[in-house]
Amino acid sequence: MEVKITIDRGNTALKGAIWDADGNIICAMRGDDSLPAGELARELCAKAGGAVSAPAVAYCSVVASDRADDLASLRSMCGRLIYLDTSTPMPMHIRYRTPGTLGADRIAAALGAISLVGTERPLLVSDIGTAVTYDYVAPGGIYEGGNIAPGIDLRLRALAAFTDTLPAVSADGGPCPCWGKTTAEAMRSGAVRGVAAELAYYHRAAGDDALSVLTGGSARLLIDSNNITFDYIHDPCLVHKGLYSIITNEK
Repeated sequence: MEVKITIDRGNTALKGAIWDADGNIICAMRGDDSLPAGELARELCAKAGGAVSAPAVAYCSVVASDRADDLASLRSMCGRLIYLDTSTPMPMHIRYRTPGTLGADRIAAALGAISLVGTERPLLVSDIGTAVTYDYVAPGGIYEGGNIAPGIDLRLRALAAFTDTLPAVSADGGPCPCWGKTTAEAMRSGAVRGVAAELAYYHRAAGDDALSVLTGGSARLLIDSNNITFDYIHDPCLVHKGLYSIITNEK
């Protein structure tokens, strides 16, 4: 069986997906951040049925220290390896003054959004994870830039770490009312609703006809808080879909 593999190394986890010849995800996995990318790719192949070939692997990473080992381990088990950066051929024009510093995960998420909805509308692509990235793609597939902020969990950890009396609070440990009635509620609501307010601000800045595309491990917290009142779609596999589009675009 011929398959394609996409690998995304984030700040706290290694994520992979294996695709069939029709462009469908057969299996997606999260691995320990200490796992080499090639090992995760082999585990994906095993879960997909074992006797598979991987003619192409698309890989992106925001962790520079693991990149060389990951690439070496992937080259040992694939026929074609695509390492995504700003020099990779892609259906998007990047207007970023320091392209060498632009995170590959941000590029992949923007490409994933384009693969889902095209380039006719302005897109706000928001990856809500350890950090939150808000990236603007103008009509025509023009990446104009974006902003980076602390993620929900990072905000809560910072409050506990850098104050004397505020406790450690889990983002998904309870309700997020508009006005917290306990210190834990106040912290949780401040973090979740604060990101929701940022998202609403950037959505307005993207234009009246903009579409927000959400992804990342904490996106569901925002959706479940019922604070999103504008046009959006949520796709937890957005980065993988962007990486997959690079494989198919290279043909």
